[in-house]
Amino acid sequence: MTKEELLQKLAEFEQEDLSVALKAAQAAKRARTEGFYFLHYFFEEERIEESVGQSLVTIPVTELVMNPAKMLHGGVTAFICDNVMGMASYMEKGRSGVTLDLSVRYHKPGKGARLIARGEVVSAGSRINSARCEVRDEQGSLIATATGSFYHR
Repeated sequence: MTKEELLQKLAEFEQEDLSVALKAAQAAKRARTEGFYFLHYFFEEERIEESVGQSLVTIPVTELVMNPAKMLHGGVTAFICDNVMGMASYMEKGRSGVTLDLSVRYHKPGKGARLIARGEVVSAGSRINSARCEVRDEQGSLIATATGSFYHR
């Protein structure tokens, strides 16, 4: 599809829809040029702290990440858990890896303006790390806990 054909199709959408499309296009461009992945930019994930075996990230709670009940979608909660533990594992190993398993427990609905996730490596092997994380709202209430294993070459 040409750029002109895309622009013609976009003319059919409301301004709110176009704002989401623009945000997605900007996230895709940043993913190509700045090195992180699309969802990091699209969900506006912010990496606050990184040290050996630990990581802290935040994510804003917006309409885009809400489920029909107006709570943070569980898949987005799992996303932030995976990311914060994966980053902690990367910081411990110093090399990239992949998630082997992920288990998330949901304790409260994700609401408010922002969630904060803290991840840490609890066991480091030569190639596989085990990690855990907590996700809290701005008031410090526990939203979710997770554990995961990460493989590094």
